[in-house]
Amino acid sequence: MAPPCAVFPAADLPDAIQLDQGKRRKPAPGSAGHKIDLSACELLSMVQYDCQVERPQDRQETVKCWPVQRWFRRCADQKGSFVVETTAWEDKKNAHA
Repeated sequence: MAPPCAVFPAADLPDAIQLDQGKRRKPAPGSAGHKIDLSACELLSMVQYDCQVERPQDRQETVKCWPVQRWFRRCADQKGSFVVETTAWEDKKNAHA
């Protein structure tokens, strides 16, 4: 069974990635600073689909799907790379741009 996930506001994500299982992450060798800069990490995306049948009792009803864009950042620390979902954080970051 997976460990419970912490819940926090999207604005706190840059601080939250500084910890790995409760221990402070050490930046990758050669990186500047003492913290991992989330905005400098590689940006990745994936499209998933939210599909629904509006009237499931109607056998002729079609399935309707809507795309859902999800964003991720691939960062590096001393252990190697890790990926974190940043969808809500990217939306908030771009709202202020």
